[in-house]
Parts: sequence; C-alpha cells; structure tokens
Amino acid sequence: MINRRYERVTFDTECILHLTDHRSMECRSLDVSLGGLKVTNSSPQVLYPYIGTNCLIEFPLMVPGEEEEEPTQTVLKVQARIVNGDALGIGLAFQGVDRDTQGLLQKLVSRTLQAGDLLELQGKEGITIQGPHVRLLKVELQDHLAEAVREIFIAFLGMNVTLGPYVERPDFAEYAPPETDVTGVVLFNGSLEGGVHLAAPLHFAINAAGALLGEAGLDFRQEQDAMVWDAFGEITNQVAGSLQTRISSEFPDIRMTAPLVVQESNEHIRYKRTLNSVRHFFGSAFGPFYVECFFV
Repeated sequence: MINRRYERVTFDTECILHLTDHRSMECRSLDVSLGGLKVTNSSPQVLYPYIGTNCLIEFPLMVPGEEEEEPTQTVLKVQARIVNGDALGIGLAFQGVDRDTQGLLQKLVSRTLQAGDLLELQGKEGITIQGPHVRLLKVELQDHLAEAVREIFIAFLGMNVTLGPYVERPDFAEYAPPETDVTGVVLFNGSLEGGVHLAAPLHFAINAAGALLGEAGLDFRQEQDAMVWDAFGEITNQVAGSLQTRISSEFPDIRMTAPLVVQESNEHIRYKRTLNSVRHFFGSAFGPFYVECFFV
C-alpha cells in the first residue's frame, strides 16, 4: 500500500482525519500495514487536495478490561502524512512511530490490544491516547466556564461580564500555554489531570485585583504589586473552584493546587504538547480576558 515492505491486512473500522486546515472528516479505514493505512469516505475525491500534507488519524478503541472489568472505551490518535490517492481512497504513512509502537499498532489491528498496552503507548512519539471524556467535556465546558466566571465576578468583583468566543484547540495543533501579560494558574490532579488559566492584560489584572480588595485606587507602580498578584491569584482560584464544582459529578476526586501567577511566558510549568484545551473569551468593564481549561 504505502510501504511495500509491509504486509497489508484488512482493517475495517471508523476513523476521523484531522487535517491541517482544522477540518475533520469522518472516514473508514480499508487496510493497514506497519507503515500506514488506507482510508476512504463517501466522496474520496475531496481528500485528494490534502495529498502531501500531515494529519492526525483518530480511532475509537474498546480495550478489554482485566478479569471481570468492563471493556474501556478510549481514542487513539496517530500522526500521519497523506502520501497518495486513487479511486478507492487515500494512503497515509505513519509519522514519528518507532518499531515498538508499530508492534503495539499491530496488536490493535489484530484485536489483541490489552489495557497494559495502552500504558506503553502513552507518551510514545506520534501517539495520543484520549479517554472518552474528552469530547463530551469540550462541549460541556462552554456553559460551565461561562457560569463559573459570571458567578465569581458578580459575587466577588461586583460586576458582570459579556460572553465572547469559545475556542477549542485544534486536534492537529500542539498545545501552547497563554502568552498574556498576566496568567493565573490553578492545576487539577486526581480524577482529572489539567488545570485552569485566567489570562489577561496587566491593566485588567490591576483593576480586577482592586475590585476584589475594595481598593479602587490600587496602583501597581506604588509598591503594591504583591497585592495585585495575590488578589489575581485568588480570583483564578475562585473561578477554578467554581468550575470544579460544576464537573464534580463526572470527576468527583479533583484536587486543586494553590494558585500561581506568572507574567508573560510561563517557564514554571512544563506542559504536554498533546493537552486538550478550550478557551472562553470575555469582555468586562476592565477590558478583555479569557479563561482556559486544559486537560489530558
């Protein structure tokens, strides 16, 4: 198929292609080898313009549980390059996949992948393992973030906010943390790994801190920067706590870290490039800001 050194076997399953222009297309795989696979959809010709570009292939997986445990539903994403096409569909070559990973993919094809194999696949270059919660959480967070921010800003800052865009990180793009003047950070551990960012310009941070403290004349330049950071961190903490409450029925054991406030680029935390994230933008009397929830 793609690499003639590898034997092709039939592999008939649903999959999704995440393309470089941020489009996603539902497809079906036809066959697979250790070098790549062939996929098609109802109109294969619409895939031809993407030949020569990179993509992510997403497969739904049902992994057998251990002993009497129920099978686990998860999602496998593999980096690939679209290398050719014909009347049946397009051929994709796996990218950045080592021999060990190819062996694990062979187990996937032969339906012998076990729960322990998922642990080995996690962290492999070119591979992303995604739990079934991700897609649902991305949808639910739009309302949860809006409600959490409104609640905290009315209760603690005495002000309302206006809703702006809600943006999901494209599946094809690597995660990058905010690069704003000021970012408040609260991390989640436990049943959900990730956290919350409150990202804003400096003037917003100063005014929001002043509103929380009841100090309308708070001046960042008059040796009051520690007060600004503490107050901004507390606002982040309150928003994260409100969000945690809203998702606690699905993730009952989330532990939150103390808030951290960073200026401009964040060099204190190492973020995985494969993190999922959503950003909800807001307007306010103090200017624009956004809240991001990021998670594995």
